Amino acid sequence: MPIYTSGQNVRSGVPLGGIGAGKLDIMPTGVLDNFTFLNNIHKPLNSGDPKDLSGVPGFNFVLWVKDKNKKFLKLLSTQPVLDCSNIESIKFNGSFPFARLDYQGRDLPIEVSLEAFSPFVKHDEKSSGMPFAFFKFKLTNTLSRSVSVSLMGVGRNIIGDWAVGRFNQVVDMDKALNLYFYNKKAQSHDPAAGEMGLSLLKNKKLECSYLGEWNMQSRHFVFDKTSLTLAEACGVLGVDGLLPNINTEKCVAAESFQLGGSVAAKHLLKPKSSVTVTFVLSWYFPGFGEGHSYEAWFRSVLEVSQYACEHYDELLTGTRAWMKELNALNIAPWLKDALSNNLYPLVSSSLWSKRGRFGIFESPQACPLLGTMDVRFYGSLPLAFFFPALELKEMLEFAEAQRPQGYIPHDLGSKRSDLPSNSTNGFFWKDVNSKFILLTYRDFLMSQDEGFLKKTYPFVKKAFYWLVAADKNKDYLPDNEGPDQTFDLWSFYGASSYTSSIFLAALLALERIAALMHDEEMVKEASLWFKKGGVSFEKKLWRKKYFIAYNNAKEGLSEKQIAHHVKTQKVNISCMASQLAGQWIAHLLGLGYIVSQDKVRKAVSTIFELNGSASAFGVVNAVSESGEKDRSNWHSENIWFGMTYCLASLAIYEGFQEQGLELAKKAWDNAVLNVRNPWDQPDMYSSTDGSYIFGDHYMRNMVIWSLLFALGRKDKKIEEFLRFKK
Repeated sequence: MPIYTSGQNVRSGVPLGGIGAGKLDIMPTGVLDNFTFLNNIHKPLNSGDPKDLSGVPGFNFVLWVKDKNKKFLKLLSTQPVLDCSNIESIKFNGSFPFARLDYQGRDLPIEVSLEAFSPFVKHDEKSSGMPFAFFKFKLTNTLSRSVSVSLMGVGRNIIGDWAVGRFNQVVDMDKALNLYFYNKKAQSHDPAAGEMGLSLLKNKKLECSYLGEWNMQSRHFVFDKTSLTLAEACGVLGVDGLLPNINTEKCVAAESFQLGGSVAAKHLLKPKSSVTVTFVLSWYFPGFGEGHSYEAWFRSVLEVSQYACEHYDELLTGTRAWMKELNALNIAPWLKDALSNNLYPLVSSSLWSKRGRFGIFESPQACPLLGTMDVRFYGSLPLAFFFPALELKEMLEFAEAQRPQGYIPHDLGSKRSDLPSNSTNGFFWKDVNSKFILLTYRDFLMSQDEGFLKKTYPFVKKAFYWLVAADKNKDYLPDNEGPDQTFDLWSFYGASSYTSSIFLAALLALERIAALMHDEEMVKEASLWFKKGGVSFEKKLWRKKYFIAYNNAKEGLSEKQIAHHVKTQKVNISCMASQLAGQWIAHLLGLGYIVSQDKVRKAVSTIFELNGSASAFGVVNAVSESGEKDRSNWHSENIWFGMTYCLASLAIYEGFQEQGLELAKKAWDNAVLNVRNPWDQPDMYSSTDGSYIFGDHYMRNMVIWSLLFALGRKDKKIEEFLRFKK
């Protein structure tokens, strides 16, 4: 699992939050950052400086220890704050949805660790869509004498876009001491209008106290890390480890007042013993845009925090259950880490509205298009595995958005779920309809939901006939007409190996679907198109050792003709890493081969030989026969995480397991060790130095889960874990 120290300048942290509920990141420096739960998934709240890792000001944990007559007060973060010295270093261990922090310092008199998590329970989307995060601290006395300890959680009222009108309220309940943040004057159209809570779980060992409000801003007109102060709370806590239990609920009435509040737990820690202190950060931001699914379950942050405190144990058990099963599998430790940590877009990038509409943004900041069909073709695999009900919901939304002519839209909308668009560049893409057909069959296999198949079948047929109409030259393959597929900066013409291989796989899936629907005419038609399309695919695209990028020429591929057609852009003989994406999905769905097995194996070997050796960081999207990068566009010369994982999975299916896993590890190591940003990955990164180029929290990269499905073909325990029926 990614293990870092606080001094390594790690650019992301483990997201804590819920599906469609927003999140925050806990960083290796111990700070909380990148809040998206204030209806701001497309513009996270952070320090405001991409080079600054100080986090959102005003959310901290502070440790107090009294050993004999010596008192010790430390901020549990390596990022300094006025009037409170910070811890020296932190060891950070991230395994989504968990983060473990071990706080280290030469003068630290006790051992301190934190387990932070949000619930992520397999097949329980409600529990996984909760608007809260848990922070469970463990304090251990390694000394031979007793010490007094206290742990304080600090929060800042960030409700509404203006400080005026904010107030804090303390509510003491049986299970928790709660500090709530409100704003009486927030406007209804303000995305940050809502409620937050900081709760301290109570038990008989803890003496709980609070300070309901104070001003965190030390300088007029400026509030940032240089003017944040915890002096009032730390000053009181430093006396005897307790807060004064004062709260007036007075509203802020002027600027230059950042309203803070805190709760603390004190305990006499005996020698060689431990105590746990658990905080809950909860939120409730209703009524903006399409709202959130949690609005149907709760009416206030008070109800949210109560639910969290009452269900902590079962949510923790449910979250650990699938992780325990995953860790028991006989696969490499790096792959276990990569599988769990690549699930984060399900939380970081999802929309789940109050009325139940669902989708995952392709890239919530860089490309905030919901559910993009070309990308979810890859990235939705773990969604279908963990939360099949949400996967079926999103697929039905795409079916309902189908254009009258049968075209499946590229997405469900920009920053919304109810305004689908055709593409990013004005073209009708030739891959999305085939992908819709394949995902329909995949989701049926994984859910065994016959009702879903019956609902979608009419849309599947219309999608097929749209592809038929896209075959302009009557070679039984849809014709590309430019950048009209997932590589939307890269023009293909005529038959392309990428689009056509996926189309052939879609025909095999359509044949299976039609048989299940007892539609013999469609079975015959799909079979005919597959046979004739397969002939065209091999004739037009096979070149000695691999399938070329595209061929828009009528005749075959003699060397003389190739030289001419390459100049006129009728032919591109580059070797694409994704030339057999259709074979990958065919293997995943148990559909058999789209072309001869011999050619598939030769092509896979060639891709490893050419594309795989062109970069130390992954598989380059396209190279020439001599192994030089295809520099005709941004996409071709660089690397996509998703395509690297897809090829690695295909290699495993074809018997190249060692090479496939080695390739996938290259990409994962680039994120973890080279760039040090595993929880905010892009789509594309540099083939030269591995640096990130385009995208954030990218959906496609979850396709790494297809490696596990490929390994499951020869491993009964993995197959049992996946329970994938074919």
